[in-house]
Amino acid sequence: MKTQNFEKLIQSITGRDFIINTNDQNIELNTEYSIYKILPISKRKIHFKWITPKNEEKILKSFITAFSTKYFEPNPAQYTGRYSTKWEEMTNEHREFAYCHHKGLMYRKEDLLNQIKMNFENETIYESLIKYGFYPTEYGIGIFVVFASQYVTSAIKAMHDYLSKNNIPFSNEFSDAKWVYRFKLNISKEKHNPILTSF
Repeated sequence: MKTQNFEKLIQSITGRDFIINTNDQNIELNTEYSIYKILPISKRKIHFKWITPKNEEKILKSFITAFSTKYFEPNPAQYTGRYSTKWEEMTNEHREFAYCHHKGLMYRKEDLLNQIKMNFENETIYESLIKYGFYPTEYGIGIFVVFASQYVTSAIKAMHDYLSKNNIPFSNEFSDAKWVYRFKLNISKEKHNPILTSF
């Protein structure tokens, strides 16, 4: 998968301006990447490590696991004033400094996973999936369906309609773990990229 597309996809599903620290044109398998964002005032980099899986179809699932377990960000709901200043009373500088606070004040894994799930339930995800969610594979075209919301279903239908309209033969199936929905095309791999470019 193209690194630039995956970067846009993870920005959309997490709601954060993450950058993948690499010059790789495509996400490489079994490779460690640093994922970071820059705080606007202090310009500090907040980062976590992500090791890609050995299987392309597990890329998004593995990123979500790394994000939810290795990324730390202050949870405003934890700043109640009992042991610290209330979040709404903090300056922006203090809010950025809160990234250094105890892990008990950060979003929990469940919180971050719920944020992703909610983003998949937001209608804005549809456009992101159309632009960045599909990727070329050996068999044809894939789309990640880790969270199968109505907008994922709509994106799949849009690809189905596009291929049908252009008389491109295909069949569908899920990957073994059902994390990817496949459009298996009866054409050479060289023709997969132009399909996505014109989609």
